[in-house]
Amino acid sequence: MVDIPLLLIDGVPPSAAIIIEHQIVEWSCSVPVNATAQLTIDGTVLEPFLRPGETVWRWHWQVPAGAGEYEAHLTITSATTHSEWRDLIRVAPSLLDARRYAMLLSDLTRIAPALVHALRGGRQTAGIIGPGHSDPAALLALLTGSATQRFITVLEQYLRRPPKHRLQPDRPQELGAWRERPDPARWWIPADAHPIPKTNWPNRIRPLRPRSDPAERGLHVAVAVLDRLIVTVQWLLFADLPSDTRTRLVAISGRLRALRADIPVPQSSPPVLASWTPRTREERIILAYRRLLRRRLGVGWEPDLLTIPVRDVARLYEVWCAVQVALCLAQHPTWQLNAQSLCEDDHYLRLPTQRPLLSFTNSSGTTVQLRYQPRYAPDSRPFCSLDHRVRVPDLALEITPVYGQPSLILLDAKYRSNSDELPASALDEGYSYLAGIGDSHGRRVVTAIALLFPATGTPVTYPSGVTLLPLLPGEPLTALRDWLVGWVREVSV
Repeated sequence: MVDIPLLLIDGVPPSAAIIIEHQIVEWSCSVPVNATAQLTIDGTVLEPFLRPGETVWRWHWQVPAGAGEYEAHLTITSATTHSEWRDLIRVAPSLLDARRYAMLLSDLTRIAPALVHALRGGRQTAGIIGPGHSDPAALLALLTGSATQRFITVLEQYLRRPPKHRLQPDRPQELGAWRERPDPARWWIPADAHPIPKTNWPNRIRPLRPRSDPAERGLHVAVAVLDRLIVTVQWLLFADLPSDTRTRLVAISGRLRALRADIPVPQSSPPVLASWTPRTREERIILAYRRLLRRRLGVGWEPDLLTIPVRDVARLYEVWCAVQVALCLAQHPTWQLNAQSLCEDDHYLRLPTQRPLLSFTNSSGTTVQLRYQPRYAPDSRPFCSLDHRVRVPDLALEITPVYGQPSLILLDAKYRSNSDELPASALDEGYSYLAGIGDSHGRRVVTAIALLFPATGTPVTYPSGVTLLPLLPGEPLTALRDWLVGWVREVSV
């Protein structure tokens, strides 16, 4: 091994280079005469080129459309030596993506109360904040006040207590595989076990293992409050705040995240908390702070949706589009909402994929179900894929009219950050949904599809039924609302 020559990105060392997604950068390295070099980025071998009279090898790299870390691997080989260099190259999100990420996150938080208000038929406001409005000043006062400091201190004390454990049965296994001394007090006997001949031992057992008590509801409450606080602080940091307030919020966020890192994520689903009775002083303070936060915060999304990293801004845009579609449908004045799974308690909103987000009936008696990321496989019913592939659009309106055949209206989010136009590949995917989803008799059932993308302008509808519909936070939603209402009305006739 010899010292590796210096590898540069656009003329500077990799550690000092600022690489932004979608860019084209040039790698360069001076290579000894009679030696060859190979540069690989995340498993992809780059094509080298040399300029006349130089010994500098160069590679052009089209930076992918995704922020994150990429492994760079350089090898230089000659007749007598072989050198290698490896490092992780960090790609930053484009400034446009970062701004859109902040806009999407802020808008999701802003419209949560309005969505709950619409889901409840407009008869109940969402917390004390009111439908469609938030109160950052009240949240800042709570987060930087003595109540939050006391909550953090009590939570730190609560987490220092010895964890509760109890014996729980593990998966069944053969007694012969049990490598410890047989002890009937440390196992359960499954119902399908049989006695071993000439012994009283069962052939199968379920060993009892000490595990965290899943019924420890105080831990579930603490985790839920902590996750909600972290998301709230993250949202507030996007606002225009005085420097001293921002500094205090950053310090609070650090303490909250450090606490959360020390708490084991509950492995089982949380129990029903309505009947939880705190038994200790710490639990009573946690419960009181939980109620105070809910009164200040109103409603919000489950933490997983609002902790999508900035490098996944495309997924956040998809979530935002789904919420806007649900809000447009829920706010229609003449459609009757029959069921919804977006908000199953008073304070958390989610986007389940196993059940319809909304189920409603329009004025003509047609039943419409809004689904998020439905899977249409070849054996699905009543709608299925017409080939061997599984089709998963972002949103589907499954329409069952009183008279006539069921049909589908699809919406698919196509995030692009470098252009106000969709590439041909996005349109091709839209046409694959039109032709690739049908019913068990092979009939095509997709009536229309809207491709949603972040831009401004006027929607474009083709005779095939494909619509290119620009959609951005802060822009009017009239085009989306008109498109949804118009197509639902048309297929209901």
